Parts: sequence; C-alpha cells; structure tokens
Amino acid sequence: MSMRKPITLIIALLATLCMQAQSFVFQFQGEDLADGETVIVSAEEDLFGDLSCETSSLAMTLLRGTTASVTATLEITFNSLNATTLQWCMGGNCQVFETSLTKRFTMGFSEQVQFDAIGIQSEGYLMAKLKVTVGIESHQVNIMFVNGDVDGIRSLSQRTGGERVVYDLHGRRVEGRLPAGMYIVAEGERIRKVAIK
Repeated sequence: MSMRKPITLIIALLATLCMQAQSFVFQFQGEDLADGETVIVSAEEDLFGDLSCETSSLAMTLLRGTTASVTATLEITFNSLNATTLQWCMGGNCQVFETSLTKRFTMGFSEQVQFDAIGIQSEGYLMAKLKVTVGIESHQVNIMFVNGDVDGIRSLSQRTGGERVVYDLHGRRVEGRLPAGMYIVAEGERIRKVAIK
C-alpha cells in the first residue's frame, strides 16, 4: 500500500513533463530556431525584375502529432523599405496587409511561412514578429528584410563571428552605454531585438 503513493507521484510527474514538452519549432534553411531568434533576408530581384524579400526557407514543423490548430499573428514593428505590397501566405491562403494580421487555421506536419515584401522602393529594412500559438504553447520568430548595407546589418550568411554588435532601429551601429530604447543585437549565431529600460 505504501508503494502506491510514490508510483502515483512518478506517473503524475511524467505526465506533466510530457505535457510541457515542446510541440512545434520554427526552422530556417532546415535548422531549428530558438524562441525569439531573428531570420535576416536580403532583397533580391524577383521574376518580374522588382526588388523583393521572401521567407521561402522559413517553416513551422510539428514535433508531436500530425495536425494542429494554429493561431498566428504577423506584426510589422518597423518598415523603411517602401514596398508596394506586403503579402503573407500561411494556412492555405495569401493575404495582403499593412501592419498586422492574425490567422487561425489547421496545419499538417509542416507549414511554410511565406511572407513577402514585393516591389521594394528604398534602402533600409523591415522588422516583423511572427507569434504562433498551438494549444497553450506560443513561440515567436523575428523576421528582418534588408535592402542594401544598413550600416552592417546584412544577410544571414554574413554573421558577426562571435563579436557582439548593437544597432539602433535605424540600422546604425551603437557603441558604449545604451540609453533606453529598442536595439538589434547580433552576437555569434544569434540576432535578437532587445528593449533597454
């Protein structure tokens, strides 16, 4: 009779751990992304000769199960690219939007995150955050589109090599003590947006 209580506690603990296990992950170019990590995409000429950025190598993949009900919100937090169209194709349909869009859909094992800035008219960059919720679990990936060399913020293949580099939201490199505000911090393989209060 005394063995029942520890066994019941162990079973309850295992059930809790299983429920807390991550059920999905963002992947870029086949690599898993940490929660809150930033994907950087440089502008390229598209089939029509326009400068465009697209997240064609960004996907969301289920780690458990084969289908899931998803709520996803894509929000533009900064944009100086002056693109003619912002389009988000996820969950089976494409929608044009300006600053924020929320979608609810059922996905299969993997879902491509197709977000495009089409017809870019100026140098600069766009910052967006994609927050996805499956059940009670939420994860975020940040997306940065870049046109031109914005004071050192370049494509994903041109990493900082371990050096910590800080930029303001206008793409200017910042050194020394940081006043209150929002910054982009690149350090090794990790690029993230940071708020200083």
